[in-house]
Amino acid sequence: MPLICIASPKGGVGKTTLTAGLAFALQRLGLPVTVIDFDVQNALRLHFAIALGDPRGYVAHAEQPDWQSLVLQTPSGVGVLPYGTVSEAQRLRFEACLTETPALLEKALRGLLSTPQMVVLADTPPGPSPALNALNAIADIRIAVLLADAASASLLPQIEQGLFYSSKGARSPLPVIHIINQVDRRRRLSADATEFMRTRLRGSLLGLVHRDETLAEALASQQSIFSFDAGSAAAHELDAIARRLGRLLGSLKPRTSEMRRQG
Repeated sequence: MPLICIASPKGGVGKTTLTAGLAFALQRLGLPVTVIDFDVQNALRLHFAIALGDPRGYVAHAEQPDWQSLVLQTPSGVGVLPYGTVSEAQRLRFEACLTETPALLEKALRGLLSTPQMVVLADTPPGPSPALNALNAIADIRIAVLLADAASASLLPQIEQGLFYSSKGARSPLPVIHIINQVDRRRRLSADATEFMRTRLRGSLLGLVHRDETLAEALASQQSIFSFDAGSAAAHELDAIARRLGRLLGSLKPRTSEMRRQG
């Protein structure tokens, strides 16, 4: 089923927290969800109550033909493929494999993506990377996360011109869609940047998430935002974005028949 790539041209945009929140929100819609962390910081797992000292992850075993057996089941019900604790040599070997073996990722994820209704969310490191290039070639939906600031606004032309998510060889028939994160309308610059990007992005804007300390508090308590405070602004906004995503997912062509032909 669908693979959603979540990326950003710059760091510090709250992309990992947003990925976790969307995973919980999609699960609330009744969909099975698995998240994959492609960032060596290995932080996505912390949103799903996986212990800080747990070294498990898929990168050290990336040569396996099917990563489905490496998925960690979490108390929330969301499956997690953590990056894992790896050496520098293992990290470099993994990145080289992503670059040199274009079919690696699709083969490794085939089992997961053949699971009925399964939604797979991929959290990438900031900026261009071998993981982003590999995911861009197979993702059904590509999301760019931006902050409500001048730096993110200045990066819009790169995304629109296909210089971040490459327009060549992309699987998705859909254009790149955007989420503006950490909007703070109390700050003039944030409010102005938000309005500029909303006008510029129009139909490619999936939604806004306002700055909400509840997200950090939920992480500290090792709960989802919906378990911690379902009435928070962030929970409502993530739910609305997930519902829009759900409608997009419903319009996509199933992967199963295509994968059987390739296999």
